[in-house]
Amino acid sequence: MPTALRTSLLLLASTVLVAACAGEPERPAATEFLDPQTAMTVRVVAEPFTYAREVPELAANVRDYLYLGAVETNNMGHRSHYLAVVSWSTLDRKRVGVPPAELPDRLELSLGTLSREYPLKTHEARTIGVGTSILEPPAGYLGDSWFIVSAADLRAFAATPPASVDVLVGGVRQTYTLWKRADAALAAFVEDIPTEVKSAPPRR
Repeated sequence: MPTALRTSLLLLASTVLVAACAGEPERPAATEFLDPQTAMTVRVVAEPFTYAREVPELAANVRDYLYLGAVETNNMGHRSHYLAVVSWSTLDRKRVGVPPAELPDRLELSLGTLSREYPLKTHEARTIGVGTSILEPPAGYLGDSWFIVSAADLRAFAATPPASVDVLVGGVRQTYTLWKRADAALAAFVEDIPTEVKSAPPRR
């Protein structure tokens, strides 16, 4: 093959490879930091999934929302994984004279063919080593609920995000439907979980 032709083909192949790489969407990286209040290393997904439910019994055209975001705490190599469930709303309950919203005390998910139930770990993030506010909503913050999950379940969530989630609030079941996806962010988060990490499975 003539040298000039071989050079042209190599340049063409390089151009195609660069273009292909440039066309791949960049996954949003998780945020990792040493919590200044607890000295715990914390890793937080770049963007949470958002679920919503209408509350017509309180007001028209308003919704309550849940952020579901993956969080990892790392205490000298001992890793724990959580779903942080951040409750927020477009309704100012105080203004319309209704009691403050209660927070979830159980989370139920369908991950592929499996159903999972997660009992509440805490409403106080500091008790698990997270003293810094994370996954802050745009308005109407109501509170956090933290649930221990396994690395395997986070991977299953990333592979097949649930179309809806159920929470128990004061013994009453509430269903929230998927409002905004965050597939790339969760995929990037689980990709960085060491494969040898195993967590205790939640109750079924």
